[in-house]
Amino acid sequence: MTLYDPTRPAEVDPADAVLVVHDFLTRVRTWCEEQEIPKRLARVAQSQAPADAASLHAWLTYLRFTEHALAELEDGTLDRWFGETRYGPGAPGGPT
Repeated sequence: MTLYDPTRPAEVDPADAVLVVHDFLTRVRTWCEEQEIPKRLARVAQSQAPADAASLHAWLTYLRFTEHALAELEDGTLDRWFGETRYGPGAPGGPT
């Protein structure tokens, strides 16, 4: 069973939520830098196949986005996102 339960109310202090998300994104960044990108670089060097190059590009883009999100968490740009109790279609700050 997954921990995710969309029916459970999100009752987390916004400051705690930011720390949890920051920790998660830091782990994602570490995974990209230490696992995925070196593996993709090795594949490109070995095969030079366009699909392998595209996969490397996707992981590098994902890493850049993750780093951007971390920077916005750290400088407070995303603070307002954590002031809402529920995100979803049509919710303030949530997806449309």
